[in-house]
Amino acid sequence: MSASQAIAPYLPFLRRYGRALTGSQAHGDAFVRATLEAIVAAPDDFPRDVDPRLGLYRTFHAIWSTANIESGEDPANVGFGGAEGIAQARLSRITPMSRQALLLTSLEGFSTEDAAYLIGVSPDDVDSLVAEALAEIERQTHADVLIIEDEPIIAMDIEMIVRDLGHNVTGVAV
Repeated sequence: MSASQAIAPYLPFLRRYGRALTGSQAHGDAFVRATLEAIVAAPDDFPRDVDPRLGLYRTFHAIWSTANIESGEDPANVGFGGAEGIAQARLSRITPMSRQALLLTSLEGFSTEDAAYLIGVSPDDVDSLVAEALAEIERQTHADVLIIEDEPIIAMDIEMIVRDLGHNVTGVAV
């Protein structure tokens, strides 16, 4: 089986991952395109000692890491306004390594060991990075809530629900 036949079934998933990682369809697809161009340009550099899916994602990460995402501005954050700009700003608060670890394990279903291989860290580091990403997501989803309800029992129920969801109740108004 040729390399193209081996990796073809995984391309839709790599596109999904690239888009989720960058936060943009255009940027995600650009990284996938660059990955495929790199494989075509240097087929002998494609990792053949691992599963084709791992090799494809490993090549993607080699391209991703050369983009200086950690030290410079994330290309996904350029030129967005409105709701998409807000989403991009929130996405940018999760460090690129944490974002990669979280997406590889939760969205793509890679094991901790496979994710560690793909991003070049230890499995323990992957667990830490995932925990860091989840903590940041949790911080971003907390809200201060003012409950306006004239029935005291219903207001208490709403307050309990809101607190159980992790939000802060600033007050109850009648």
